[in-house]
Amino acid sequence: MSCPRMKTVGFPTHDKLRAVLDASAIIKLVLEERGSAEVRKCVKDLLKGGYALHTVDLALVECLNAVWKHARIHGDLSLEEAEGAAKDLIKIYDALQILLARDIAEEAFSIATGHNVTIYDALYIAAARQLKVPLYTADQKMHEVSKGLATSMLLGF
Repeated sequence: MSCPRMKTVGFPTHDKLRAVLDASAIIKLVLEERGSAEVRKCVKDLLKGGYALHTVDLALVECLNAVWKHARIHGDLSLEEAEGAAKDLIKIYDALQILLARDIAEEAFSIATGHNVTIYDALYIAAARQLKVPLYTADQKMHEVSKGLATSMLLGF
């Protein structure tokens, strides 16, 4: 399966095409999970296509927590593997364009309360809306909730 890309019709013209990645997509860049290979290929294709990739500042915390869970709760990562994954996540995060949760908090809260979705998920939807770009997610529930709010691309399924 190839990476779903948005046509530029209907989006403002910028020096670069842009997209928002949520934590469910970012974590698949460093961990072997269902759909990881597809997400890696998609992100690689987006970068080759000249896309600037964005996320919300919360993404690093969410992803680090997921690595911690794999190491300490699920036990499917050694501490050494988890430390390597954490370092890789920080490198990836540093390469992304970061939107501050504070800057989109009001819209995110409105989305969360109006659509019965967590504020965490609502932040990514609000980011995509603010930038007027697609949201790339590996979270089927977020993909469904974002319909009608933002353009969403479901990866890894």
